[in-house]
Amino acid sequence: MGTPLKNPPVYLTLAQVRFNPVLKLADFLPAIQEIFRQAGYPDFGRQQVISIQFTAQDGQPPAPTPVPQERFQFGNVEKTHTFILDGQSLTLQSTNYGQFETFSACFLEGLEIVHDAVKLAFIERVGLRYLDRVIPHAGETIEQYLVEQVHGLTSRLAGRPIYSYTEAMNDVNGIKLLSRVVIQDGALAFPPDLQPGNMLVTERFLSYTGISAILDNDGFVEGREAFSAKAVGVHLDAIHKVIGAAFKTTATPFAFAAWDK
Repeated sequence: MGTPLKNPPVYLTLAQVRFNPVLKLADFLPAIQEIFRQAGYPDFGRQQVISIQFTAQDGQPPAPTPVPQERFQFGNVEKTHTFILDGQSLTLQSTNYGQFETFSACFLEGLEIVHDAVKLAFIERVGLRYLDRVIPHAGETIEQYLVEQVHGLTSRLAGRPIYSYTEAMNDVNGIKLLSRVVIQDGALAFPPDLQPGNMLVTERFLSYTGISAILDNDGFVEGREAFSAKAVGVHLDAIHKVIGAAFKTTATPFAFAAWDK
């Protein structure tokens, strides 16, 4: 277990497992909700979401078809940890990350609750994602916090910088790593595919408006294997190491010194 930074820039962390379809998930919901409640997640809610599937018929081009899907949320009283469950995945979102070992154990506890109820057969994807907001202090620049490769062109162009975006996808020993860096002027923002809902975000990330950078590191492994919570934990640990290396490669020694004050 490494020594955590005193003021880490992470404001949202996610872990997710995709598993075999459970079409009768609603039948197991009362038992699942009760165990989550007893485990410290009494804030229950349900959502109707629409996904788009493309299907082709009679030789016609694929056409988009809206597919309604219900998902269920189990949150803690503090609104800092929320499990999201649907018929093919379990996700844990946290705005109070702490340390990886604690976060991973929390997610695996939730996964075991679901498995005990529905008896999962296999997993197909394990993912871990970190969002960090890099905020320079007064008299500093965002360039002092990030390596040159992600600065973009805004500082070299005329006019007031609005935003800069860089993205890279790497395969690290079977772990796919999607790394994005967005430098922009304004308030705290979330990627369009993520919504925190009613979760509480740390005030220092919300109160600042100005030039900042969002580091979005998304690591995952894909491939079907028999369900095993232990195997999921091994995957999460390996992904965490890859994301940690990417984070340390993107931020400068100046940044780490600032975050450890």
